[in-house]
Amino acid sequence: ESETALTKPKLPAQLWIGGMGAVCTTEGAEDEKDVEPAPAPPTKLVLLGPGQSGKSTLVKQLLRIHRGGMEIKRRRVYLEPINNDILTSLEILLDKVNKYKKDDAKFAYSETLEGDVEKLSEFLDTGDRHVAIDEDIGNIIQKFWNDPGVQRCCYSVNNPEFEITPSATYFFEHAYRICRKGYIPSTDDVIRVRWRTTGIYEEVFEVKGERYVLVDLGGQKSERRKWLKCFANGDVTAVLFVAALSGFAMGCKENYNVTQLEEAFNLFENFASPEKQEFDSKIPVILFLNKFDIFCENVKTQNITDCPLLKGFKVRG
Repeated sequence: ESETALTKPKLPAQLWIGGMGAVCTTEGAEDEKDVEPAPAPPTKLVLLGPGQSGKSTLVKQLLRIHRGGMEIKRRRVYLEPINNDILTSLEILLDKVNKYKKDDAKFAYSETLEGDVEKLSEFLDTGDRHVAIDEDIGNIIQKFWNDPGVQRCCYSVNNPEFEITPSATYFFEHAYRICRKGYIPSTDDVIRVRWRTTGIYEEVFEVKGERYVLVDLGGQKSERRKWLKCFANGDVTAVLFVAALSGFAMGCKENYNVTQLEEAFNLFENFASPEKQEFDSKIPVILFLNKFDIFCENVKTQNITDCPLLKGFKVRG
């Protein structure tokens, strides 16, 4: 995802009414010049979209750009989520390799890794997911991931049952560093980790003196009933609807028979349609197509027309 400076969108004039402040005084007109104008309200952007679209990652990217990173104390909070991300994805990948190597040797890992794989399986069965992964296991994870057969199985076999997060390969590649004693997550690590958003989170930052409030909402179906609460005060400047382009080839967690892109399209259509909107229809809705880099990698190995939504897509040139 590119790091692009956020600028205030050109929005309908009525959204900025009152933005320059108002002057109120009980004194005479001659005293009005001494009254400080009220501060302009912040630009409030509400991020909506289905789960796995990358909303929280987008927020972290913007904060890195406009706040200059994240303090150590806050980065430490992500230690456990990073461990969970690694171990959960590793378990899925190991199951996937064990299933497909039986029928095709090109998906098998090297025989020299047999002992290491046994240690990994034992650790996954008995290890505590709430404590740091030790260095020995981290070294094995990285060796396992570097095996050509493992990577071939990961990238070329499309089966929603064994789907891992896009960030998993990043953590596999950095497993030894992450599992070393004294490890503190870097800003890049924090941005990559998968953290399911529940509830409503707000972040504030400034760009050239302008205050912005980002409201991040959970995208899972159980979280969507909370969306309308953000519009109750009438102070929302715009909606930023985030959809993952890479989702054309990935099934939804809640229903693997529906691709993430299809779910995003249906949700956007229902939410942004003027006829169906349950909030002020004058509020602009901006569509942000995310995960383009992952999309570019996916189209190399998967047919874009396999997604029902893109069945009629034709490549030009």
